[in-house]
Amino acid sequence: MAGGAPRGTAVRKGSASTSSGTRAERQAARERKRAERREYRRFTTATRQRRLAFTAGIGGVLLIAVLTVIVTSSPLLALNTVRVLGTERLATDTVVSALEPLGGQQLARVSPADVAGLLSDLPLVQSVDTRIELPSTLVVSVVERTPIGVVRSPGGFAVVDRAAVVLFESEVLPVEFPLICVPARPESRGFQAIGEALAVIPSDVLSRIDRVSASSADTVAFTLRDSPHRVLWGSSELSREKARVLPAALRAAGEFGPQLIDLSTPDTVVIRDIESPFPTPTPLEEPVEGSDTVTPGEVPAG
Repeated sequence: MAGGAPRGTAVRKGSASTSSGTRAERQAARERKRAERREYRRFTTATRQRRLAFTAGIGGVLLIAVLTVIVTSSPLLALNTVRVLGTERLATDTVVSALEPLGGQQLARVSPADVAGLLSDLPLVQSVDTRIELPSTLVVSVVERTPIGVVRSPGGFAVVDRAAVVLFESEVLPVEFPLICVPARPESRGFQAIGEALAVIPSDVLSRIDRVSASSADTVAFTLRDSPHRVLWGSSELSREKARVLPAALRAAGEFGPQLIDLSTPDTVVIRDIESPFPTPTPLEEPVEGSDTVTPGEVPAG
């Protein structure tokens, strides 16, 4: 019996080892199945996502195509109304009439270039900008050219801007603009100087100018509608200061015949006879209002 015990014990150990191996194999099999299920889920999820993305892409393309057809062909989105902004001298009806060829076209097909082309024959139009207001309105913002004065023309008189563009013509002299006494040519130094000066001269002085001339940038001169004197404005620089001292200079010059008031250096205003290159030496008998002592040759900037 003593010899049989070891043999029985050996048999039991082998059976336990076999059972342990079987459990390990079953565990490994379960892990493989779980891994296979995870991989399958990942594959099916990725496939489903790709299908959804493809479907969404196709749907987006179709939606864009449908919207494009609607926008470019639907009568509901055709140009029916033109609204004009920014005009002062130019009549709104004139702009609307010029844009009539665009009526009925799809708003999406109306470009700023189309609008600018149709308005290019209107001299007062310098530039335009457009925007769309659905469903059927085109808004046109106009920047007008600014007139600076009048020049003589074969038909009478022409109002021009700084670029010498003729804005409109008149048989009689338009009194609201100064008469420019040099040829209206963009390359003319005199015309350029006048344009620069008139663009910055304060409105209260500009409205009084009768005639203006210049031969260079520093020789802009003009006469006033309400004064016999001639004003040498000089260049366009320091225009605000020149406008400030002009009333005192006119008061000082008013005691004499037609005078030339030199404002080219507003800190030291010189008044002289128009025919004389030198300041008039005769002093004023009475001081000018607002000044202590004033001579025709020099007017304090006050």
